[in-house]
Amino acid sequence: MIDNVSELGVLEDVVKRLESAGFEYMLTGSLAMNYYAQPRMTRDIDLIVALTVDDIHRVNEVFAKDYYIPEETMENAVKNATLFNLIHLDSVVKVDIIVRKADKYRRHEFDRRQTVTIAGFKTRITSKEDLILSKLNWARDSKSEMQLNDVRNLLATYPDMDYIRRWAKELGVDMLLEDCLHE
Repeated sequence: MIDNVSELGVLEDVVKRLESAGFEYMLTGSLAMNYYAQPRMTRDIDLIVALTVDDIHRVNEVFAKDYYIPEETMENAVKNATLFNLIHLDSVVKVDIIVRKADKYRRHEFDRRQTVTIAGFKTRITSKEDLILSKLNWARDSKSEMQLNDVRNLLATYPDMDYIRRWAKELGVDMLLEDCLHE
């Protein structure tokens, strides 16, 4: 039972459940952005989780009591390294569980995650630089001005630009990065 059914209360609950079950994860998306830069409203919680097909039953066991989990969607997401949702039954807070991809960059990004304290509890979070790169990648695909505004906001916090430029080139988002830097 969650003492606080707010978004942060749900995040704390999900993190505790993932950790107690031995799942590796990291916070990303707008909640991670709010940790590093000027906060903005968010619609959900985004967590990247390292899952395999062998984990599907255990994920269901860990969350089914208090969360709605569309089981078929979860199975497809794990098999195809996409995402599925957990929806907290009492608060209706949505958690996007993004299955970690196996490519070189995504493994590197995951290895760079950090432990931070948010609202009195510890959680694993993507690095600021990797959040910028992920948002550039999302913006390239979606053309989302909100993602680009987040990138500009994060760039104002003095990230490691050598790291960002190196990976931006490899990921094919270097021109989008330069556009954000020169606006």
